[in-house]
Amino acid sequence: MFRLKNARKLATDQRRKIASNKSLVSRLSSFVFVAALATLAPLSFAQQNSDIDAVKKRAALNSAKADLEEARKKRDMAVAARWKDRETANQERELFNEKYNESKEKVDALMSERARLFEDVRVAREDLAQVKLQAEKARAEYLSLAAGPERLETLAKFAEQGIPFKIADRVEAQNKVKKEMGLYRDDPVRIAIALLNVAKGELAFTREIQLENAELVFGSAVAQGNRLRLGGLYAMQMANAVDINGLHPAALMLPVAGEKKRAFSWQENLTPDTKSEISKAFTSSKDSAYSMVPVDVLLSTELSSEMANHQEKTWKDELREFFKNGGILMYPIVTLFALGLLVALWRFVWLMVVGFGGLSTRRCIKALKKGDIDTARQLSAKAHGKVGKVLKTVLAKNYAGREGAEKALEELFSADVPKLESGLTWISVFAATAPLLGLLGTVMGMIELFDVITMHGTSDPKLLAGGISIALVTTEAGLIVAIPLQLIHTFLMNRADALRTRMESAGLTVLNALWIKEK
Repeated sequence: MFRLKNARKLATDQRRKIASNKSLVSRLSSFVFVAALATLAPLSFAQQNSDIDAVKKRAALNSAKADLEEARKKRDMAVAARWKDRETANQERELFNEKYNESKEKVDALMSERARLFEDVRVAREDLAQVKLQAEKARAEYLSLAAGPERLETLAKFAEQGIPFKIADRVEAQNKVKKEMGLYRDDPVRIAIALLNVAKGELAFTREIQLENAELVFGSAVAQGNRLRLGGLYAMQMANAVDINGLHPAALMLPVAGEKKRAFSWQENLTPDTKSEISKAFTSSKDSAYSMVPVDVLLSTELSSEMANHQEKTWKDELREFFKNGGILMYPIVTLFALGLLVALWRFVWLMVVGFGGLSTRRCIKALKKGDIDTARQLSAKAHGKVGKVLKTVLAKNYAGREGAEKALEELFSADVPKLESGLTWISVFAATAPLLGLLGTVMGMIELFDVITMHGTSDPKLLAGGISIALVTTEAGLIVAIPLQLIHTFLMNRADALRTRMESAGLTVLNALWIKEK
């Protein structure tokens, strides 16, 4: 670009020089003309004029030729300079175009790189926005990990369910964690560590075994003695001195059912066996590596009440309690059992009576087998029972043939055989109905249990005991009734089948003895 400007400037200077030379040539021509006029002045005016004109013309022609030649040279020089300048300009233009193209390519590359960088920046911004969103989400999730007061409520509930020892220290530790939950909501790790430390403390408390000598309170009296604690599960104490009965006063820390929740208290009204076990536990804790401690691991108020106020029960009391726990369905179950036993007893006695034929029946059958028909007729008159009745039916009458005797026996069997199984079906019905009643009691008990759970929840086991007892006791009672009745039914059916077989055998014996002999 710079060289192109220089070439233009040189061409302008050449044109200016050519114009100044032309003005110089014109001045010289005027001077020569004036000199020629002064020289030819004496000549005649006409000749002088013609000569002057010729000279002028020649001088003008020469001057013109010189000027023309000079102008031609200058023109050639100017043209040559112009062509040189043009060539230089073309070279500079080509060089400029090359540099321009190179610069344009670089600019295009830079623009492409700029567009790519803008796209990368846009993608990076989108990624950054996504990362920020994920970071906020992760932070929200992280902050949501912070334990709330409900965790402490769970630990407090565990503390309330155990025996009341070290309550002040445990409550202070929980209150400290509750305060940190309010101050450090944005640091869930710190809250979790504090909560974990409290839980570890509660766990360590539950496995502590503490044996100490202290002043013990028994009612309104204070005595020196030993106290043993097994974590948060159990505690017992026993005085060193003996009372008026010669026993060491002892007490157990037992749960007692309250209005809203379970409460623990020292129970002193213990049975002699329990006091003896407490004394053995304290003695063995001093002398041996281990000791047997009477403890209720379920912390049940009902079991605790039984341990503190245990009474010996007779089998009648236990049966009465069993009947009471079963509920209203125990009445039909017991009724079925009683009816089944009565029917079984009646049928057993009846089968024994009708099945006993006496000595005459056996002798009659022996006589028939020997072929002594007359003796058999005489003995059949004294025979008893169903077998004796079969013998009498054939031997008491003189039938013309075997067909008549067989018809008589068929009538006898069709009338008496159904009587053998009469009543046994009722025993089977009673045996099958009793478990169904027990199952009905199970369903009723489960319905009652779920009603209790719906109203009161599962926190108090005592409320659930009623439904569970009905559900289990009625099923047990139904099976207790069904199993023996089913066995009795099978036994009586076998007795009836045996008697029917004896009747059939006696009938065939008498028929064969009479009519086979005749043939």
